Amino acid sequence: MEDQKLWEVFKFVEDYLGPGAMLWNVQSQEIYTSGDKAMKKSLLELGLTGHVMFMGVRKDRIPRMPVRRGPVPGAMGGGGGGGGGGGLPGTHYSGDSSNDHSLSLEERKERAKQFLQEKRRQDKAAAIEAQKEKEKERRRIGQELMKEKIQKEKEEMIKVSESIAKRKASKRAELEAIRAEIARDKEMRKKEREGSSSTTPVKVVTPAVRDGKVKMKIKIADSTLMKTFQETDLFTDVVDYVKQEMKYEVTLSNTYPRKDFKSDDLVQSLSSLGLTGNVSLVGKSAAA
Repeated sequence: MEDQKLWEVFKFVEDYLGPGAMLWNVQSQEIYTSGDKAMKKSLLELGLTGHVMFMGVRKDRIPRMPVRRGPVPGAMGGGGGGGGGGGLPGTHYSGDSSNDHSLSLEERKERAKQFLQEKRRQDKAAAIEAQKEKEKERRRIGQELMKEKIQKEKEEMIKVSESIAKRKASKRAELEAIRAEIARDKEMRKKEREGSSSTTPVKVVTPAVRDGKVKMKIKIADSTLMKTFQETDLFTDVVDYVKQEMKYEVTLSNTYPRKDFKSDDLVQSLSSLGLTGNVSLVGKSAAA
């Protein structure tokens, strides 16, 4: 504590006594006021080491005593017109309206000790209260951050749900288009069969030249695959494509006429298997 500045001790006394406070060194009989240059020095620089006794003094309690730094006439001992018992007139600790100069030195020391203890108790209580407020603020900030996190998670879940709904709607629309095309293809074949069995003179129609392409639609569970092959492609090319897309082994069959393709068909071309034009196949997991 010897490196503590004198003004820090004075400030402590001034906070208690209010404006007009002075600091009295009991041992050296010196009084320090707020304007003294000594306020900027440390206790060590002033030679105030070891056991030092300070008392607080108010100017208005010693009106006939000049305010100065140095020995206080009549402050100690029996002379000088001061109070009896060798104390400094006007010393003040408790804030009472009673004349504290009537107290003995030991009583004043005890009052100073009690004052310091009370001040420490108040400081400790204030520190505890400040820590409680700090903890409340920390919890409040934590709760706000948690609310923000929950809100962001909800927003992300809504976005994911909307994305899934859009994909399902797109798949349904695609499946409906495939079913409509299959229905049109069946209707055309039916008309062709009915026309060939009619007794009316058959009009020779030059068949359209095929371009050699096979438009393949493959329905597997909830998925639909679409790809164009060449009639010269082998059936194993179709199986490899489906395996690559679905990531597992699949067995394929024709919807009309009904035909389950075997391993012997893998080396056959699509045209030799009758898979030309628009073709619809159905697949299922080989492990099923």
